[in-house]
Amino acid sequence: MEAIDLTWVNAHVHARNLNGHKKSFGHVLVIAGSEGKAGAAILCARAALHNGCGMVTAMVPKEAVDILLSESPELMYVTDKKIQELDLSVFDAIAIGPGLGVNDATHEILNYLMLKYPGPMVIDADALTLIAKYHIPFKANQVITPHPGEFARLQGFEYNENIREKQAQDFVKNHVVNLVLKGAKTIVLAPSESLMINTTGNDGMATAGTGDVLTGMIAALCAQGYTSFNAACIGVYLHGLAGDIALQHKSKASIVASDLINSLSEIRLID
Repeated sequence: MEAIDLTWVNAHVHARNLNGHKKSFGHVLVIAGSEGKAGAAILCARAALHNGCGMVTAMVPKEAVDILLSESPELMYVTDKKIQELDLSVFDAIAIGPGLGVNDATHEILNYLMLKYPGPMVIDADALTLIAKYHIPFKANQVITPHPGEFARLQGFEYNENIREKQAQDFVKNHVVNLVLKGAKTIVLAPSESLMINTTGNDGMATAGTGDVLTGMIAALCAQGYTSFNAACIGVYLHGLAGDIALQHKSKASIVASDLINSLSEIRLID
């Protein structure tokens, strides 16, 4: 067991290319949002944009577009294309799941990506529900970010907080994937990697949308060339640190997910 702390993060981040351009820093595709859940897509896309990648395209419902652009006009978007019509080769990482909905259309999107997209994917929320329901296999460069309830569905039996480390270890023995098991002291684990425990964050982050932010942040790091495991570990640390910075300015009870995105501007660890 190893701590994800400042020393570990500093040893694993790489310096930004001083001669880089927007394509040098990666292009993330965010597939998220549905009627009534447009906010999840916006949070995920904005978090990716503010965590170092050069470009973000959001595949979102039409109702999200006006809010998306008013919050972040730098974002690109598609609303009416089918996944098969997108050139997936232009994307360096994909984030899928926040607010997506669980239906035949989203199942088709996820299946297509699992078959056709070879790059890193960060899979969360409704996409995890689809994976559990249809027993879709993972790939080694994918990152999954379940909360305890989603993890219970994925492993097929009840989550037990008292033995969560063992449950996480057993899971990655049976599934070749990078696991981010969210909660107080979030766990990151993958086959042939040490079990990592995060050291940042606070209970003010236990509010709607913070998981969507984490998904976008990890995808942005994947797009910048970090390995999926290191992207997960660094992303978890920065996510918690953003929550700790927010706590310096606001009460725990008032923190919302957008505050984490706003706090990212105060973090220079991946500069």
